Amino acid sequence: MSTQRKTNIYKGSMTGDEARDKLQRTAERLGLTDLTYTPGRGLDAGSMSVTFQYAGTRIERTCATQPTLDANTACLALWIEDRARNLERGIETFAEAFADSFVAATNDNAVAAWQLTRVNYYEGSKSVEECIDVFRSAFARLNIPETDVKVTWDTDGNWARLRMRLPSGAIVEKVSRAQKTCMANLAALALWLQSRARNWERGIESLDLDRVFAGNLLPAKVA
Repeated sequence: MSTQRKTNIYKGSMTGDEARDKLQRTAERLGLTDLTYTPGRGLDAGSMSVTFQYAGTRIERTCATQPTLDANTACLALWIEDRARNLERGIETFAEAFADSFVAATNDNAVAAWQLTRVNYYEGSKSVEECIDVFRSAFARLNIPETDVKVTWDTDGNWARLRMRLPSGAIVEKVSRAQKTCMANLAALALWLQSRARNWERGIESLDLDRVFAGNLLPAKVA
């Protein structure tokens, strides 16, 4: 099921060349290969698509909601940087991060598990209240009522968890447990959702929230 979104126009000053440089650096950081850019033509002029491969799997993403080619390219660069940060923080696997972007597997042994070991711990100092504010802002952006959300954390167990009902009725569950402290896990989880919401507003993510969170949906209950 789809839901209405407002477009969040990119207001930064990153040029197209700078955005491609960032995409290239992030691709190298993640061990991605065959990174290619395809500007839109004709009725799609101004849009930008990026494709890359990892472990035999091809991923493709297009941004066409921004007013210029450079802005669409910049948004793609920020999108993949968000994914890299979340992978390094251990909040999601490669399959979760790109579940809605897989195009095709190029061989039968393709795996979607991120193999690199680089760790990027959350080193900020957000309080519980500040984390909740980040969550609430993201819920508002996604048009998800707070009554359809549950955020829990366990200091002794060192984890934080988000459960969220989408407009379709599907349930998203995301757990962060790779950070050094419970509060760091809570902050990393809030920032994960914030990046999804921001990219959804910018039109980089699918309009359908079920696809945006495809890597994190709980299995449907069988009657």
